[in-house]
Amino acid sequence: MKEKRRMISEAAKELGLETYTLRAWEEELKLNIPRNDKGYRYYGEKELHTFMKIRDMRDEGMSMDEIKEALPKNVIPFPAGGSSVGPQDKMEQFQSVMVKIMGRALNEQKNQLSRDIGDQVSRQVAKEMDYQFRQKEESEEKRFQKIDELIRLQQQSREEIAATKERGFFFKKKKRNRE
Repeated sequence: MKEKRRMISEAAKELGLETYTLRAWEEELKLNIPRNDKGYRYYGEKELHTFMKIRDMRDEGMSMDEIKEALPKNVIPFPAGGSSVGPQDKMEQFQSVMVKIMGRALNEQKNQLSRDIGDQVSRQVAKEMDYQFRQKEESEEKRFQKIDELIRLQQQSREEIAATKERGFFFKKKKRNRE
């Protein structure tokens, strides 16, 4: 039985993707998509399955670099009727998948921990700055109170001096009669 061949538009429609997406993935992942005698791409079951897995991995949040790494290691299993995979290959696929899963989990934990530490440090810095600001305000308030007190004392002294001048000198020399 001959394998069904699809043109790019049919394959894109079946996959729920755009044709330019298939072309971009083909180029970026360096996939070997067969072409007919006129040079047009055609997609068999194997290629369609490969693009389904790529789409699923993208939906799971994998980057194109991660997908590119998974492709050469035969991490993408093909359905029955395709190439047979031995137990050693299955173990390597499993290990590769587990390494990626663990790597993503560790990255997520690292990112969450970084955010938590950043938030905690930010709160501590904000508290310390608030404390320093309050200390500065209190010292300035005391300084202004002292300045205010000195100004009042000076005004009071000036008022006393002015009052003394109006009454005459406080210590007037008495005129003595020299006779």
